[in-house]
Amino acid sequence: MKHWVIFLGVLLSVSVKAQNSVLSSGKWYKIAITQTGIHKITAQNLRDWGVDITQINPKNIAIYGNGGGMLPQPNNAPRISDLQENAILVVGEEDNQMNNGDYILFYAQGADKINFNPTTQRFSHEKNLYDDKNYYFLTIKNTQGLRVQNQPSVSASQNITAFDDYFYHEKDLYNILQQLNRGGSGREWYGEFLNTGQSTEISNTLEGVVPNSTIFFTSSVLNQSFNVASFQVAINGQNIGSQNVSPIFDATYSTKGIPDVATFSLNSNQIPALPQFKVTYSLQGTNVRGYLNHFGVQSKRELRLYGNQTVFRSIESRSLPAVNFVVNNIGSNAQIWDVTNPLEPKNQIFTLSGSQGIFGAVTSGILKEFVVWQGSDFPTPELVSEIPNQNLRALFTPNLLIITHPDFGVEAERLAEFRRTHDGFLVAVADVFQIYNEFSSGRQDVTALRDFIRHLYLKTPNTLKYVLLFGATSFDYKNRVTNNTNFIPIYQSRESLHPIFSYSSDDYFGFMEDTEGEWIETFSNVPTFDHTLDVGVGRLPVQTAEQARNVVDKIISYANRKENLGDWRKRVVFLADDGDANQHQTDSDKLAQKVEDNYPNFNVQKIYLDAYPQISSGGNERSPACKNTLTDAIEKGSLIINYTGHGGEIGWMQEEILRTPDIKTWNNGNYLPLMITATCEFGKYDEPSTLSGGEVAILEPNKGAIALITTTRPVFSSTNYILNDQIYNFIFQPIAGKMPRLGDVMRLTKNNSLAGSVNRNFSLLGDPSMRLAYPEKNIVITKINNKDITIHQDTLKALSKISIEGEIRDENDVLISNFNGVLDATIWDKMRIKTTFGTQSSSPMNFLVRDIRIFNGKASVKNGRFRIEFVVPKNINYAFGEGKISLYASDKQKLVDAGAGKSDIIVGGSNPNPLADNTPPRIRLYMNDTTFKNGGMVNENPFLLAYLYDENGINISSIGIGQDITAYLNDSLQKPYILNDFYTADLDTYQSGKVWYPFRNLPEGHHKLTLKVWDTYNNSAEESIEFVVASAKKLQLQNVMNYPNPFSERTIFSFEHNRFNEDLEIELEIFNLQGEKMLVFRDKVFTADANVSKFVLDLNGYGTKFANGMYIYRLSAHSLKDTQKATATGKLVVMRNF
Repeated sequence: MKHWVIFLGVLLSVSVKAQNSVLSSGKWYKIAITQTGIHKITAQNLRDWGVDITQINPKNIAIYGNGGGMLPQPNNAPRISDLQENAILVVGEEDNQMNNGDYILFYAQGADKINFNPTTQRFSHEKNLYDDKNYYFLTIKNTQGLRVQNQPSVSASQNITAFDDYFYHEKDLYNILQQLNRGGSGREWYGEFLNTGQSTEISNTLEGVVPNSTIFFTSSVLNQSFNVASFQVAINGQNIGSQNVSPIFDATYSTKGIPDVATFSLNSNQIPALPQFKVTYSLQGTNVRGYLNHFGVQSKRELRLYGNQTVFRSIESRSLPAVNFVVNNIGSNAQIWDVTNPLEPKNQIFTLSGSQGIFGAVTSGILKEFVVWQGSDFPTPELVSEIPNQNLRALFTPNLLIITHPDFGVEAERLAEFRRTHDGFLVAVADVFQIYNEFSSGRQDVTALRDFIRHLYLKTPNTLKYVLLFGATSFDYKNRVTNNTNFIPIYQSRESLHPIFSYSSDDYFGFMEDTEGEWIETFSNVPTFDHTLDVGVGRLPVQTAEQARNVVDKIISYANRKENLGDWRKRVVFLADDGDANQHQTDSDKLAQKVEDNYPNFNVQKIYLDAYPQISSGGNERSPACKNTLTDAIEKGSLIINYTGHGGEIGWMQEEILRTPDIKTWNNGNYLPLMITATCEFGKYDEPSTLSGGEVAILEPNKGAIALITTTRPVFSSTNYILNDQIYNFIFQPIAGKMPRLGDVMRLTKNNSLAGSVNRNFSLLGDPSMRLAYPEKNIVITKINNKDITIHQDTLKALSKISIEGEIRDENDVLISNFNGVLDATIWDKMRIKTTFGTQSSSPMNFLVRDIRIFNGKASVKNGRFRIEFVVPKNINYAFGEGKISLYASDKQKLVDAGAGKSDIIVGGSNPNPLADNTPPRIRLYMNDTTFKNGGMVNENPFLLAYLYDENGINISSIGIGQDITAYLNDSLQKPYILNDFYTADLDTYQSGKVWYPFRNLPEGHHKLTLKVWDTYNNSAEESIEFVVASAKKLQLQNVMNYPNPFSERTIFSFEHNRFNEDLEIELEIFNLQGEKMLVFRDKVFTADANVSKFVLDLNGYGTKFANGMYIYRLSAHSLKDTQKATATGKLVVMRNF
């Protein structure tokens, strides 16, 4: 197929920014074409498209469109503003009626673009990355449409009898990185694949080549071998040259292909058998493989009509002021259009002499383009659809812009309305296809999205802050891969062969400055060509309406559910991989210490793999302790989970501390973290063949993560750290008195960590307008032990009773007197040094942790004030040093919370006059809830519930060896469960509290659990409980009974089961001994207790139906979560006095 030069210079030089779209009124029909040239629309076509041709004046028919080729990336490049009306020819319009024989002819350009280099005198083509079709818009105006006007011939002396032709072959079949099972990346795709000794042929015709003229053949190939590959190129069997391409290196992170471009020039007389033009590529070498990328052929051909239309131009004419074009092989009904401005063709007047048409044209410095055509047999456009009116250009500038695929429009609008009402934002929702219609002439183009965003950004400065891309994306813009997910496109790098330097990024949509947009790629870390973000950009990678609904539910719930309140909002977890000379742990520790030193309101937890024991499992190292610690941190709740180390799309660390399936088992719906993943590819969201761990975390309903700052490609640890460090310069820093939103954090972080192309693949998966669940107000400690802390600050000594008083205050330091709720208080001992084991060729590493709790409890907040008391345990570090008071308060009625951290409180020494206490604590044990009975049934993931009491409180300090709150299963003293972190004192008392601990994956069968606890004076007690684990894969019932039995009037049915906290549907059937069904009773139990005792059979309403005697009952339970059902039968005896 032949594709011709596209020139837009005339229009582009005069374009101005439209403030309204022509699509805002009238009826519009979007049509598609696949090639450049004259196209035809008949009256029957219009009728088939739904146009009532009896009601229109054909003179009012108009076609709009902006020509072919991709939009230019640079912001300052000229571009056409809004859809332009094209000059067309309507045959038969003279009678003001659209008759059956009437038709429309218009010149259209294909999606690709051909460029001319005046320096080299060569043509080249630019394959459209985003679309194989081009689009135009047909409408019926109220006034006459633009028509092709005549253009007179000019006088000239020089004749042009040949033209310069260019055609090319390029098939985009393979993405190289995808072929290597690395996941697709980059915008360059390759064509025909060749192995050693294989060849491929591409046939075309090349008529009318001028004898003895030069043909330029430009060839682009790719070697993907560890050896030199020789591509032999022949035309019509005549070898014209070879391309010997260097090998690639055999390394994981080296480039995966070596491209080569060569141009061969040959005399047309050397090519046998013209006009046949058969190109043959063959691959020679040892164990080589390669690809044809494309080839282009530039030739000089006789100027005449080939077929029914021919596009032509002459390089020679550019150097002459005017020339005569002599066109052969045409008849009296032929026309020649000047399509140098393709949107406004001119009917070139010519003189016909026999079958030769001659016309003169001014050509000085201009490469004029013409199409000669004859007859009426031309391609017909394809109707895409009638489109409703739209006017995005007139849209107000919002604070938050949501760009959505229509499949997700309902949920995008629901989120928009939430931001309007909850945050007071101006929010606009835009359909991605409407953006294409107005900003890229209907074609998919990532720059259309950027141009639309910039249009709004410039319209009202300092207003647009956040852009949310609402829909999944793909490295494949053209649906070449199965089950593609290209809902909202993403920017793909030019680099398409290197697994690290190839990237995808949504940053492109945030570059608003005039000098930005081209975004040149470099392999260095020098940010010479980097751009800065002017708006915060995020994406929700949803693929279905259900996923969209789930994610919006999560975002809304995160912001306004009272169940989400809690001191988890103050926890920041730093997780680090081992090995690599402690690089990951060192980087993580620097980040953690930065938070510890600068943001005392937040509590740091360090989970470093090498600080936990590892075991060998199936030849691989695993660390159950580290994995469980991470899971606990997630399920107890953490504001941020920050991971540094090795990883991939499906998890973190070789030791599998996190795998994608783990995310689906988390029970953290009320405690969704922001996950920051400084690791390779965990957040890859443009690979349709799999859901990455990052995607699962954001998409999983009612669990997972609320957002991720994550990577889409392999990354370097050095640049990871630079970006990760910058995050903590901004994520806790207020902007204009308010804590930042995620889009602000990303924008500021990216702008201050520019490092060439290697940090461009960090992305925000989440709503950029969302603010993390930071505690909103402030807590101020006013007194310790009844003394004003501004005057005197008491020391926290072992076995001393401490009182802390304080207030909830607003940002102006004013008491919030209507704040009524609960205070959570955690008192910490001094920081201490821990040391890693030193594994994987890494030496042991020391790091500071604050992990010794002195007290963890609650107090009432009334009218903005609180007081809390506790006894400092005997087990502290007696050296004097700085401990920490961490406070969190929430008013669930008003959905307001507050926080504080005081890290200069002195802890040490002991009370010289402690009270005497030799009484051990008291323990009450249950599994799941207080309805549990000893020996009862649970599933493999039960909860331990322990109620504890002691007059001086329970010890939760881990300083004393063996004096933790400790659980043992089946008397296994070698595998203790340390539960200090899972104990919380009851409201307004330090003397009682409870342990709530989730066990995971317990084996089926009988178990005994023993709990040992110590009070603050080191008196100990222990209790045991027994239970039976029955796998939750199958619903099971146990201890089904009714009581009393026998009974006279009323009896209660109860049963144990292994689906604690699930919703169950219960059916109870009563039969007499003859098998006759006497009664059926159905009900539902929501969030079922461990022991269900809900169903009462009362015979008072049944008269004499139930005679004295024995009956059989059948009780069935059906899980509303899945299809599991369990049934049990029993006997009951009625003994009534009638």
